[in-house]
Amino acid sequence: MPFVGAVNVDGDAKDLLQRYDQVMNTLQRRERPAAGLISHYCMETDTGIRVVNCYETEQQARAHYEQAEFKDAIKQAGLSLPTPQIWRVHNYFNV
Repeated sequence: MPFVGAVNVDGDAKDLLQRYDQVMNTLQRRERPAAGLISHYCMETDTGIRVVNCYETEQQARAHYEQAEFKDAIKQAGLSLPTPQIWRVHNYFNV
């Protein structure tokens, strides 16, 4: 059963998107995506940005946010990660 993890980061969206891109460049140097990752989204909000990941299982979603490589990339970009909200997905599909 899929689970979504989401974080909202408040601040200047343009600055946050540049920092997000830095994190993604660091993480994408890996040969493979995070285990169980189904989809990933980053969007601008009225108060900053929101990053959403969908994983195959709750354990994979939670494990992603605990990975040292992920935490290091966040820190290197000068960000602090709010506690992610994790929800069970009732339905999803790809077109």
